[in-house]
Amino acid sequence: MVEIVCSPPKQLVILECTRYPSLEALSSTLATIIRAGQPLVLKWAAGVTFSHSLLPPTTDSLMKEYLEGRLYWTDVVFALMPEYKSTIKVGTLDIPVIDVSPNPVLREAAEWLKTRAYGPILSSETQAKTS
Repeated sequence: MVEIVCSPPKQLVILECTRYPSLEALSSTLATIIRAGQPLVLKWAAGVTFSHSLLPPTTDSLMKEYLEGRLYWTDVVFALMPEYKSTIKVGTLDIPVIDVSPNPVLREAAEWLKTRAYGPILSSETQAKTS
């Protein structure tokens, strides 16, 4: 019998985090990226819509951290979107939005982003200096 183990990540490190002042500002920026040929799907959970880029574990040191339960997002962009919508319309373009609420990691990331939606996003180093 094969043992199956689900081992969720223990830590998510976000290297760059950009909060947009409105859903319209975020979707307008992302529409430009899509029109340039880059495929993109927004994610939604906990009243936040966001897009992130995963740093793949392509080096030995990153693979070691990955296996220890640490994920890296190179960047995340987000805006508040209280109610889920399956698409956001920008001109003639429909940007798809996926409800990722069932995914615990993405839901927790959205909740973390939401708490930072009303104030500056500070690194842990800056937070330690201001505490």
